[in-house]
Amino acid sequence: MKSEEPGCQRVIPLSDLSPGESGVVETICGGRGMLARLSSLGVTVGAEISVIQNAPIGPVLVSVRGVRVAIGRGMAGRILVRVRAPDAL
Repeated sequence: MKSEEPGCQRVIPLSDLSPGESGVVETICGGRGMLARLSSLGVTVGAEISVIQNAPIGPVLVSVRGVRVAIGRGMAGRILVRVRAPDAL
C-alpha cells in the first residue's frame, strides 16, 4: 500500500522542495517583520511558488508572481508549501 494516493497533497517547508517542484504557500511561521519582508517580495499565503534552484548551501531561488526571488535558507524553512504528489503512471 502506498503512503500517498495519487492527487494527495502534502505540506512541507519551502527549503525541502527540489528544483522544478512547485506548490501554494499554505502558511508562514514568522513575526511581523518577516511577514512584511516576504509580502514585499510577493510571497504571501495563497501565492503559487516554484523552486528554480535549491543548492545545499546558500539561498533558495524561487519564482513567485512571475518574479525570481532569492530567499535565505532559514526563512525558506519557515514557509510551508502545499505540494501535489506526483501523478501515478
